[in-house]
Amino acid sequence: MLDIPGVPVAGLRTYLPTEAYARLINAPVKAYILVRGQVTNNRVSGARIAHSEANGVYDKIALQMANHMEIYSDIAGSRLPATVLIHILIYGLPDKSEDALAVAQNDAVGAANLVYSRSLMLRHLGLAGATPPAPKKKK
Repeated sequence: MLDIPGVPVAGLRTYLPTEAYARLINAPVKAYILVRGQVTNNRVSGARIAHSEANGVYDKIALQMANHMEIYSDIAGSRLPATVLIHILIYGLPDKSEDALAVAQNDAVGAANLVYSRSLMLRHLGLAGATPPAPKKKK
């Protein structure tokens, strides 16, 4: 994760316990997706893919995660909605499963390491390359 430009690593360090942070930054990243959206009533709206890796395989889940995020912001007094960057990292774990981590970052100038409070989202994607179970026959 340290090699991906723009990911708010310093912001994550303040939110995560030391052991969890060390494991996270050293875990191998399978894919990286950057989503841009707007903050409206503490929710992300209008999410769209700004950068995608892995040939778009994870784009649908990235947009789904972004559109379900709640962002707690102290930005007030503006008629224009604040913009947000959501960094989504797909990890391929040693047990052959995949997890996705989403982190919302303030897109304002000078806020490169400002991670929105309570904006971390983790989703278990299941086993990579696993075949779905066969449907049961009706009797």
